[in-house]
Amino acid sequence: MGSVYEGTDDGSGQKVAIKALNPQLAQAEGFRERFEAEIESLKTLRHEGIVRLYGYGEQDGILFYSMEMIYGSSLEDELKAGRRFNWREVTDIAIQLCGALKNAHDHGIIHRDIKPANILFADDRQVKLADFGIARLFGTTSSLTTAGGVLGTADYMSPEQADGRPVTARCDQYSLGGVMYALLAGRPPFRAKSLPEMLQLQRFAQPEPVSRYAPDTPKQLEGVIAQLLAKDPADRFPNTAVLARHLQAMVMALTRPTHDGFSLAGDASELPAIGPDLHQSLALAVTQAEAKQPSAKTLKPLLPDAATDPVGAIQSAINVAETMPADNGDGSKPQRPESPALAIAAAQVAPATPSRAVFTTVEEDLARRQQQPARSWTVVAGPLASLALALAVLGGLGLYLSRPSSADQLYEKISSHADADDVDSMRAVERQIGQFVTRFPDDPRTSELKQYQQRIELDRMNRRLQLHSRRGGLADPTLLPVEVLYLEAMNTASASPDEAIAMLESLIKLYSADNGSKTTDDRSALCVQLAERQLVQLREDFAKLTVRQLTAIRDRLAAADALAAKNPDEARDMYQAILNLYGDRPWAAAVVTEARLRLSKLPAGTHE
Repeated sequence: MGSVYEGTDDGSGQKVAIKALNPQLAQAEGFRERFEAEIESLKTLRHEGIVRLYGYGEQDGILFYSMEMIYGSSLEDELKAGRRFNWREVTDIAIQLCGALKNAHDHGIIHRDIKPANILFADDRQVKLADFGIARLFGTTSSLTTAGGVLGTADYMSPEQADGRPVTARCDQYSLGGVMYALLAGRPPFRAKSLPEMLQLQRFAQPEPVSRYAPDTPKQLEGVIAQLLAKDPADRFPNTAVLARHLQAMVMALTRPTHDGFSLAGDASELPAIGPDLHQSLALAVTQAEAKQPSAKTLKPLLPDAATDPVGAIQSAINVAETMPADNGDGSKPQRPESPALAIAAAQVAPATPSRAVFTTVEEDLARRQQQPARSWTVVAGPLASLALALAVLGGLGLYLSRPSSADQLYEKISSHADADDVDSMRAVERQIGQFVTRFPDDPRTSELKQYQQRIELDRMNRRLQLHSRRGGLADPTLLPVEVLYLEAMNTASASPDEAIAMLESLIKLYSADNGSKTTDDRSALCVQLAERQLVQLREDFAKLTVRQLTAIRDRLAAADALAAKNPDEARDMYQAILNLYGDRPWAAAVVTEARLRLSKLPAGTHE
């Protein structure tokens, strides 16, 4: 894309990194506009975990921008040097990156290209995310020309990006999961020899458990990585803030010992830094537990077993502590429970300068309440009425916005995105197609959309079978016999389309008779449908091919006829060549018969 220089700000003396883009890029159609728009959006990013943008400009036709200078290595450098990260280091890095990504996502900016090369060490613990906007600046992977760079990017690309679907913030979650996997395993989740193969793996394959390469990985962390690498974005975390809190609670549960009969391995000194949001939540939970003193009898049944689910115990303890009453209802003070989860939470709260409300004692709280004048119902009724009205308005607005789309609205959205000749465009609105077919079965347009669904399913199966063929060959034990026959036919199609047509015809006759049976395997029935579709296409293509071939043969036959009188030997050779090449091709029978007849009428040759 260009070159990177170290520069110095003349005014402040600050060292900066200057990225000068290749001059040819500025001449590419639309690139300058994308550059200016992307830079404009990146100005809003201000976070300690994001390499800061200082400015941008142009000189002598070269577009450039200056950024914060980071002298540390990247995670890719560390991996190439043979470094393997332990689970605590990986969790610490992930929590920091979650904060950076949350900041960017809140500003409507998606990174799109998270990979070890774009994650830099600013010092021993602080990591910074670089190259925001670069992926969108350069468009899709098809516009990148360096094979190594493309494959390196595709190693961590979300299935949505690989499939050409709209990019969301959850795409960054998938890439982050891939980076966490690589830091633990020393390799990305998938390996491929080509870009198309890698994109296919990202879309359909499941990675091996990371514990196979890093046996010390806790099951909880392995589960988090598996959730991040889910193919469906909806199966990932709601956002990176939730992910960070989940990781922080997991570290607490796996690291801190307790006083209630169970202990968790690890040294507290190795615990990664906990963000301010979690400190505040934990401090509030423990302080309220001190102030309200919920009873052990009430609290313990609501908590998960801390020995089997320490992360859930911590989170439940926080929720319960915030909702417990201040007394037992008769003026007596209940005893504080011996809760392992609250003990862990209390141990994690930083003692540094909390707000006065957080550390209020029970006596101070009671004294403060006694000093407050009692509120009359007339004073309270007004705010309550306003609140009720506001909730009613919000509820009505929510119902209005969440009401399901009408049939016309759904169909308009589908038809504006789906092209009847392009199955990839249909896949982009597959969810909406399913909604329409389910909700409006009697709509006359449903039959058309069911055909779309069938094409999507057949295309998905064809892609899966081709992937099996490349990875395991026809000996793959997971393939059904009908699928093996289908792949054999398709592998034959390029060299001998007429033979492939005959194979598909036989396959359909052999397996289609059972399609009406309830015992028929769904995959077998779907494969027969796929064979029928491919047969139609092969016949059309073969018909066009034979027309071109017959035209060419007849031209050669006419050329031999022209030579017959002057040079019968050459004409004889040409007639014989037609017989040799096309004598066993049924579609060429007529022209072969003509060649044989004319050959028989030639006088005996000198070389016979």
